[in-house]
Amino acid sequence: MANHKRFTFNFLGIFMETIHFTPKELRKTLWTAVLILLLLILAWRLPEMISTVK
Repeated sequence: MANHKRFTFNFLGIFMETIHFTPKELRKTLWTAVLILLLLILAWRLPEMISTVK
């Protein structure tokens, strides 16, 4: 059962690490999410844009 405790503390450490975000990290993460979303929208609309140009 000692192994179980170690896993629990390890998981708790990972959870606490996700809570303690610095503003710089949060900004970087948000910009990455915005960029991925923009690329997905662009890829979805690309055939429509190409047919409009032709």
